Amino acid sequence: MSESRMEPQAGPDESHLARTENRQLKETISALRDKLDGMRFEKEQGVQQAVAAANDEIAQLKATVTSLRDGLEKMRFEAEQSVQRAVAAANDEIVQLKATVTALRDQLERNKCTYEGAMQERERALRDERNQLQQTIEALRRQIEERDAK
Repeated sequence: MSESRMEPQAGPDESHLARTENRQLKETISALRDKLDGMRFEKEQGVQQAVAAANDEIAQLKATVTSLRDGLEKMRFEAEQSVQRAVAAANDEIVQLKATVTALRDQLERNKCTYEGAMQERERALRDERNQLQQTIEALRRQIEERDAK
């Protein structure tokens, strides 16, 4: 019974060939595993390099965005300061112009008072002179009448 279960025995050459083929297959499997591991390593390394490059680009882009944002904020701040300086200068000019207008109005009022006072003085002087002339005329007329009456 044991003979029927046994497989036919191969000769020494066949056994050697099977072992050689088995060894070669194991070496091929080992070489393919090594090559596959190498390819996995290269793939992982490529992915890591791509991720590192993407992270570098992201960092550069973030730095660029930050720089541009800072530049924009600086420009906005400078523009606001410029507007504030312009408004302050305009307000100063308005204050100065109002002071000038007030001073000119005051001067005009003083000139008007001076002119009106001078005009009143001139009118008084003319009235006085006319009165004196009329009195002189009256006195001379009397003198002439008195002389003519004699």
